[in-house]
Amino acid sequence: MLRLTGRYGDGWYPAAVDSPDDYANKLEMVRAAAAEAGRNPASITPALHRFMVVGRTGSEVREMLDTKVIRSFGLMAPADLWRRAGTAHPFGERFNPLVDFIPDHYDRRTMDEAIAAVPQAVLTEGPLLWGTPKQIAVKLRAFAEAGMRHVVLAPVSGLVSKRAALYGLWATGRIARSLRHNVVS
Repeated sequence: MLRLTGRYGDGWYPAAVDSPDDYANKLEMVRAAAAEAGRNPASITPALHRFMVVGRTGSEVREMLDTKVIRSFGLMAPADLWRRAGTAHPFGERFNPLVDFIPDHYDRRTMDEAIAAVPQAVLTEGPLLWGTPKQIAVKLRAFAEAGMRHVVLAPVSGLVSKRAALYGLWATGRIARSLRHNVVS
């Protein structure tokens, strides 16, 4: 898909990159494919989609990361991230959540057990962005240094409570302003 993006795409908008280094490596593959196809690699807009858990304090964020609804996002992490965390994905060693996850194929008990099995490392080291607004801005700047030009944030911490939803919306604006003006607030 990275080669197809470079050959034909106008933008690259990944959601399943683990780190700025992973982002930079994959973006280079997109750009190399563009150059091989005779296209200007700079004509492809690099973006990023991130589900975000944001809170006022680190302890508030850690509490949200331990809720069932946020832990369920770990099931959407690729099997290789689970292997790096020292365990297998509960839906199989080769499970690919983007194509294999069909919710009505699992009963409640299976889902509850799978959610309980999500290692903390899958949440904290995978494609879920988490922290205070300041911490998140720092993490996003590292992606910008890796080549990202646009980001779309989805504050899923709002699934935890109404209070978290309102704070998540406010924090998203604060993070955006911080990134636009290149300040840490």
